[in-house]
Amino acid sequence: MINSLLIRTLSSLSAKELRTLGDFVACPLFNRRHEVSRLCDHIASGIAKPDRKAFEAKRLHAAAFPGAAFDNLALRHTMSYLLDAVRRYLAWSEWQTDAAGQQRYLVRALRNRGLDHLFEKEWHRASEKAEENPVRDARFHFQRYQLQQEKLEHTARRERSAKLNLQPLPDELTAFYVAEMLRHACSALMHQAVAGQAYRIDLLNAILDTAGQETMLHIPAVAIYYFAYQMLQSPDAAEPFERLKALLPEYENYFQPDEMRGLYLMAINGCIRRMNAGRRNYIREAFDLYQAALKRDFLRENGVLSGFTYKNIIRIGVALGEHKWTEQFLEQHRAELHPRERDNLYRYNLAYLRFQQRDYAGAMPLLQQVDLEDPLNNLDARRMLLRSYYELEEWDALESLLQSFAAYLRRQKNLGYHRTTNEKLIVFTKKMMEINRSDRNANAALRAEIDATPDVAERAWLLERVGS
Repeated sequence: MINSLLIRTLSSLSAKELRTLGDFVACPLFNRRHEVSRLCDHIASGIAKPDRKAFEAKRLHAAAFPGAAFDNLALRHTMSYLLDAVRRYLAWSEWQTDAAGQQRYLVRALRNRGLDHLFEKEWHRASEKAEENPVRDARFHFQRYQLQQEKLEHTARRERSAKLNLQPLPDELTAFYVAEMLRHACSALMHQAVAGQAYRIDLLNAILDTAGQETMLHIPAVAIYYFAYQMLQSPDAAEPFERLKALLPEYENYFQPDEMRGLYLMAINGCIRRMNAGRRNYIREAFDLYQAALKRDFLRENGVLSGFTYKNIIRIGVALGEHKWTEQFLEQHRAELHPRERDNLYRYNLAYLRFQQRDYAGAMPLLQQVDLEDPLNNLDARRMLLRSYYELEEWDALESLLQSFAAYLRRQKNLGYHRTTNEKLIVFTKKMMEINRSDRNANAALRAEIDATPDVAERAWLLERVGS
């Protein structure tokens, strides 16, 4: 039973949530079956201890039906009823966090019951709360549209000949739709750049024409995604990036922190694309954006800094020669990494910093300790270790690494072109070890061979070593 959907679902809840669920299931408003409540309490107790035997079928049945003979069918039915109650609890708990949604449902209920005086009072309260909230994301406009719709339905039912103001409905709905579609279009462009998958977005040209109008660009949720899309779509144009960069601090209170994180990372992604195209001034732009996002605490998610972001900030800091700042960042934000990968990511990135400072003796022991889950990070760590051994003339260790590196490449099935580029690095490293460094002709021949071979990992380093 421990692998049942019910127990796996309950196991995902926190201790506080399990206590609240117990109260929810015990409430006659949501459940009138006492056996369901008893079973819920028993499972929650077993999860808290934990006691694997508590989830055996007979123990579950005894908890739900104390003193009764074992009946598997009755147990199955009770588990099903409890799972339904858990589904309702999860929906209810989400609804509890949505104050604006609760207010809209209240307004709708009052309208449906014809309670006109109370409807007017609650409608104005909902409108005032929406205006008091500084957030002006796409959802804000949809909530305003829904409130306006309730007002229209109420007025039309009560005064059929009344003069109706319909303009707020299309205005708010258009703002919501345009902002949301632009947000999805930005996500599609970013995913297309990574995975090569193209997406069809109907009416996109019409949406862009609408969003580019002066009146629409006064709407924060439209403007910020309009310039973000233009930045991603036209990497050679400077103005969209500059406009987006200016809007990020101006509009930072208009969006929830998780959406601001996405917007900052989108702008940084635009910088990285330009950096990869050889425009080195965008390294500083990305660095400044990372610093701004760190200062505003937009990069952490549930208190956790992703390993990808941690690595990128360190890479960009090193690329600018900001070694002191980078080492401070590396140490200060180490604790914010996920505990499961914290130590490995810290050692890996500290090794990278030491390696870029040409402190190969300092990088080497760190690289020997890392065990990274991400294959590309693993390849990067192995390449740094390879170069460190070579620079320090640790030939026996290098020979052993080349063998284990080749074996690793054979075992990994999903490396794509990375397998080939790293295999070529291994081949050319072996050749460098074998030739006489003082033989200019042999070095020149090997250099020409490397230069003529496409897709070689660490090509620049190989050419530098052969040419020295």
